[in-house]
Amino acid sequence: MADDINVIDVKSYGAKGDGVTDDSDAFIKAIAAIEKAAAVNPAQAALAGDNNRRGRMKLEIPIGCYVITKPEVFMRSTYRTRTVGFAVSGAGRGLTQIYYKNTRPNMYLLYNNDAWLSIVFSDIEFTSSNGNNNFMLSVSSGGAQNYVFERCSWNGYWNYIFHLNGSDNNSEMTWFHCNFNGVINKGVYVPSVNASDQFLNYNFFACNFEVSEGDFLHFEKGGNINIWGGSLIHYGENAGTFFRLYVNPHSYGVQRFLCVGARFEHRNATSKLINCEWNDGAVSFINCDMSSASYMVSPKNVNSLFTSGNQKMPSIKFDNCMLMGRHEFRYNVNSWNSPHNVIYENCEFSQAQGASDFIQYTNLSGNAGGQPQIKFSNCRSQGADATSVFFDTDYGFNKNNRAQLTKKLVSIKNADGNFPRAGGSETFYLPLGAIVMNIKLLSPAGSVSSSSAADYKVQTSEAVPTILASVSGTPAKNGFNVNQDLYFVCDTASKRQLKLVAGARVDQFNSNAYCLVEYIG
Repeated sequence: MADDINVIDVKSYGAKGDGVTDDSDAFIKAIAAIEKAAAVNPAQAALAGDNNRRGRMKLEIPIGCYVITKPEVFMRSTYRTRTVGFAVSGAGRGLTQIYYKNTRPNMYLLYNNDAWLSIVFSDIEFTSSNGNNNFMLSVSSGGAQNYVFERCSWNGYWNYIFHLNGSDNNSEMTWFHCNFNGVINKGVYVPSVNASDQFLNYNFFACNFEVSEGDFLHFEKGGNINIWGGSLIHYGENAGTFFRLYVNPHSYGVQRFLCVGARFEHRNATSKLINCEWNDGAVSFINCDMSSASYMVSPKNVNSLFTSGNQKMPSIKFDNCMLMGRHEFRYNVNSWNSPHNVIYENCEFSQAQGASDFIQYTNLSGNAGGQPQIKFSNCRSQGADATSVFFDTDYGFNKNNRAQLTKKLVSIKNADGNFPRAGGSETFYLPLGAIVMNIKLLSPAGSVSSSSAADYKVQTSEAVPTILASVSGTPAKNGFNVNQDLYFVCDTASKRQLKLVAGARVDQFNSNAYCLVEYIG
């Protein structure tokens, strides 16, 4: 590219890239040339309200390891001219490496002081030698925005990778196929002070945050956040929380989080998925796997925390996910004033045999009516009893002051699709706390040829079983139709473990018979 006058090769300004020489001054000179080349837009008259200059030079960094000891070598806080178009490209991760060896605390390799818009970094590896170093501070009062990072990586020891401040914008940021490795305090950090609800639209495509410790996204001022694919792993003892979404007064439309198709590894108890205090909006995980490290962590470990600070929570949904450990929901004295909307749909639970194993409620200050009702729909568990456990439930409704319930109807047969015969039984588990409202035992006439009496019971697994519904005395070939209304609370392990039992007189299997159990909760 040496013949392209609009492309700067940092080596033409004296950079060595040998991993030994301090190349700070070469980068400072190259960036100064880029700033100087920024030009008034020839098309400015045709763009109403756009008085921004245009960048007219691109920085290229060839293969090599470039040692940087000084801060602000890529962008300087002293440059304040609004300019659209800043592009830096390397030869590829591992090929082009920036080794940041700054020793002054709390300094940034890049400092965009509300100047540059439409920034692109591609194919560069950034390595830091100590945990006091920061990669980028972006301060915006309406200018700095629209960043793209492609095939970049950050490894070593970092404090903040992306630190966003200001009163407006700092939005429209996208990361493609980027990696974060090592010890990283905060991947993307938006504090509550000197930040804005206008910080919006952050998109991560196939990015990996695989660190010994640290938080990936820490947002205290809302945000519209999308994550597609990627791998997120904590492998160190101190771990951290992948997503921190903290509450402050937020404007409408800026509390939305979506994670689709990502894979997580919580290798110890200090690794957490999410800590969410948002009071509105939506949080969704779709087709994500959080269960791969289940064998390494206790099933009682809480890895996700949602808190209602006297207001409603966001709409929370886990759809088609594989989950481990427990999720905790905290509620406060006035949380009952707001409806909550939490659902787990089509999910599989690697360590829980029911909602009571998976959900942990914490009442922070009374008024149990604020306990959120949590819906489980078409979910299943793993383990020895997985095929017998019905996970679907409106969990926590028994305390919620306004609960919308759905009746569940389950059908019970044995493995070959029949009712059992003499000496046989079929065990099944309803959710702990479920209320059985009705049991039907049905068989059309002529379903079997036996003249022996039909003899079936639905009973609990208590030491002295409670009989909830039964058929007896009628010849099996005549069929039967029992419709038993009842009120039975499955509030213990032995009461939730039910059995369809065939009596001693049942001498034929019956494929046309039905045991239908209706429950709420």
